[in-house]
Amino acid sequence: MNLLYDPLFRVLTDKGFEEVDLPTLMEYLGREVVDRLVGIQRYQADAFHVFLTYLGGAVLVRRGDTSAVQTADYWRTGLTQLAGTAGESAWALVADSYQNPAFMQPPLPKGSKPTSVVYTPDKLDLLQTAKNHDIKQNRADQPHPDEWIYALVSLQTMSGFMGKGNQGISRMNSGFGNRPIVELMRSPRLGRRWIDAVERLLLHRRTVLAQPFGYNPNGLVLVWTKPWDGNEQLDLGVLDPFYIEVCRRVRLAYREGRLQAESYSASKTRIAAKELSGVVGDAWLPVELTGRDGPKALTVSTRGITADLMRRLMFREDFRLSALQSPLPDWAGPLWLTASVLVRGQGTTDGFYEWEVLIPKEKVRLLFGSEKQREPLAEASRKAINYAGIMQNQVLRPAVLTLLQGGPDQLRFDHDTSQAWWTRCAREFEQYWSQEYFPWLLSLPDGFDAEEAERRWVEILRDIALRILDGVERFMPFHSGRRYRAVTAM
Repeated sequence: MNLLYDPLFRVLTDKGFEEVDLPTLMEYLGREVVDRLVGIQRYQADAFHVFLTYLGGAVLVRRGDTSAVQTADYWRTGLTQLAGTAGESAWALVADSYQNPAFMQPPLPKGSKPTSVVYTPDKLDLLQTAKNHDIKQNRADQPHPDEWIYALVSLQTMSGFMGKGNQGISRMNSGFGNRPIVELMRSPRLGRRWIDAVERLLLHRRTVLAQPFGYNPNGLVLVWTKPWDGNEQLDLGVLDPFYIEVCRRVRLAYREGRLQAESYSASKTRIAAKELSGVVGDAWLPVELTGRDGPKALTVSTRGITADLMRRLMFREDFRLSALQSPLPDWAGPLWLTASVLVRGQGTTDGFYEWEVLIPKEKVRLLFGSEKQREPLAEASRKAINYAGIMQNQVLRPAVLTLLQGGPDQLRFDHDTSQAWWTRCAREFEQYWSQEYFPWLLSLPDGFDAEEAERRWVEILRDIALRILDGVERFMPFHSGRRYRAVTAM
């Protein structure tokens, strides 16, 4: 099975269901006829989009072109050239020998011993399902080849450190971080998104090469084509800025008529870039500028993607963004600012998060113009977040605890049971106001009255708080014998 020639990808196009090889998939994306990738999971989709964008950009650079609208033969030739002396073996899902590369699988020294074996792609990729709450483990007894492909891309380009021998990627702030994907789009359709991303990635390349990373413009792109003993590291100086890394030593093999994945230990990360804290020029990864130790790649906390984080990204508040988070001059119409991330815990998945903000066309020039132009709206956005915190902690919380504790003379903020219920209420309150936040903010007219805008936002918060309080009164347990006192004490 070879990605260059065999129809390993299931796709829905404008003509229906098809199975295609990788070069044809890239042609179809350029023609904007792909509606859906059938075998992909949502948490894998952005990783595969980024992979295809780096891949397309690398081929175009090598061939001196700029348009992602090309034929399958063009892409097939370009992908083969990227593999260098590894040739077509670099695109085989399973190779004849472990001393040859296979797709996203580096060559291994003879005599290497696997540390683990898995038989389904969902057991392979970065989704740690110890809690088994995102996706059921071993969901596919007879997985399709494209499921193995998506799992390999997800594992090798998005994983962090997962214990001894399981190293993480370079495009991440430390092995215990995560890799958010942040992108501005003018269309969520797969083809249009990919074309636009490739075009802006080529612009981003110039910026990266002008910075002191030390990349080689003719360097290695397909990192998996080079042998890896688990100790040797690659410096940025041997890599192309569009390098596609592999962070784990994994090999697929047929054993007793079925495909399995064998993992091998690595004592060091494949890319030697630990001191850069993930700031390696990745076009999708915002750089935080507020840390005491200098710039570092954004890591999303266990809270997930919040309205405040999206606000800061939108207004470039303490972030350095790239061409992938900006529009091109000829774009017209509304835009979407999107972010996704899989937050990991200690051997578990703490959740997959995604957020999409629709930016009306009337606000595009303001948001992506000068800082002076957008500052009034940015100031309103900050105040609105502050008001949400005040409403939650100084108004809603005492009211909820008063109900739950039966209107006591002295509220107990350390009461375990009522605090557990309050945590649930606070989560709901944030969820509801977050849904209203950007529609309110981006509906403010040019030259808006700040006091009137704040008043309207506080009214929205008040209505949501009353809705939460009503739910507490109707559904949550409290001292029924003190009901009247609890209600009147609020």
